[in-house]
Amino acid sequence: MPSVQSSTKKQCFHSSAPKWKNPKNLARDTRVAGRKRFYKVVDVKPISPPWEEIEYGSEEGVTAPTVDNPISAGVDGTDSATNVSLEKPTKATMQKYLSPSSSKSENWYGVCLDGRLMKTPLGSTLAVPSLSLALAIASEWDAQHESIKPAQMPLMTLTCTALDQFATPAVREHTIDDLLRYLRNDTTCYWADATEDRLLHRRQSKSWDNLHKWVECKESGLGSKPAVAIGAGEGLIMSRMRKTKAYAGLPHEEELIDNARIFLQGCDAWTLVAMQSITMEAKSFLIGLAAVKGSKTIDGPVKNPFSRDAKKAVIASRVEEEFQIENWGLVEGGHDYDRLNCSIQIHSSLSLMQCLSNA
Repeated sequence: MPSVQSSTKKQCFHSSAPKWKNPKNLARDTRVAGRKRFYKVVDVKPISPPWEEIEYGSEEGVTAPTVDNPISAGVDGTDSATNVSLEKPTKATMQKYLSPSSSKSENWYGVCLDGRLMKTPLGSTLAVPSLSLALAIASEWDAQHESIKPAQMPLMTLTCTALDQFATPAVREHTIDDLLRYLRNDTTCYWADATEDRLLHRRQSKSWDNLHKWVECKESGLGSKPAVAIGAGEGLIMSRMRKTKAYAGLPHEEELIDNARIFLQGCDAWTLVAMQSITMEAKSFLIGLAAVKGSKTIDGPVKNPFSRDAKKAVIASRVEEEFQIENWGLVEGGHDYDRLNCSIQIHSSLSLMQCLSNA
């Protein structure tokens, strides 16, 4: 059985990645998902950050053997996936956004397959600023037995997204705007009317009350009470487009929206990719914020409801779905997959944050 190995002696690599004249052909060149396992040993080696020249060995001009990533950068060489850009980030933006704010370590690590350095879908070096994260990604590769299944490698997917996408300013701004739209229609801000559905209202209160109390405190970074709609009718009225605002959504205080944007703009690529993954899965910016901050901060006077507890974040994300399942039953091949995917996305995102915090 192949094993994951960690190199103790630091090695340097010299990048031989080609300069793509036509980036739209990149996805077609790198798509190998579904192929049989073509490697025996998965290894982790210390390397330089992705924005620096990476030398291999002591001889000048020696290039590092590399292997393409099985995740496609797009579909048929186009920008067809949501928020995907085929433009590679520059070294300057890589250094700005990939330096993790939660890690004090300056060491970076790469993952090798039979001694060949792994690349990202856009052809950059797959380098991470945490040994524990590198080992986790290597474990995902080593767990691929007969064929390569990218869907079973969530940490590798998040890492590649951070390296290829969230070090690009245009993609970051687009992602930030998307996340703010989730805040303006946050799932945890739409409550059932207690006079119409007492049981669901009680379930929502149990999962979301402490979250909203935490959002109001300064430790959350928002420091403002979010607007809440009670019942379907009030929800439709409160979320309508207003003449005084350029967007539709709940009438949150401008302070809350502004502070949310400031937080997102200050996120490094790793935090932003975790924030996006959790927010989109939970349909809630507030759950994403509390989960991400709870993975790496010490509680203040008001406790973060998801502090070091991914399971509570998963439960808060599925309040209404689980309530409906209890009442109407579970559909096999549907509801059970949704449960599993939600758990994987949230747990893997928080594992990414914890690996960086422990670096």
